[in-house]
Amino acid sequence: MRGNFYYKRLGENIVSARKKIKLSQYKVATLSDIDRSYLAEVEEGKANPSVKFLLRIAKILKIKVGDLLKDL
Repeated sequence: MRGNFYYKRLGENIVSARKKIKLSQYKVATLSDIDRSYLAEVEEGKANPSVKFLLRIAKILKIKVGDLLKDL
């Protein structure tokens, strides 16, 4: 149960960073070579992303991985 809370917060952080630079899920997924539906699952807190995934997303969003993990 507790893991779901962390995944949900991580997803919220990704959404927040993505919206801050005004990118769609589709654009982020395309730029990072990640399936859009998987990105949606991560943003909803329904998936456990790998470190490689987080590095790709952070690069596209122009932030540090630590920023994605903030307040977990």
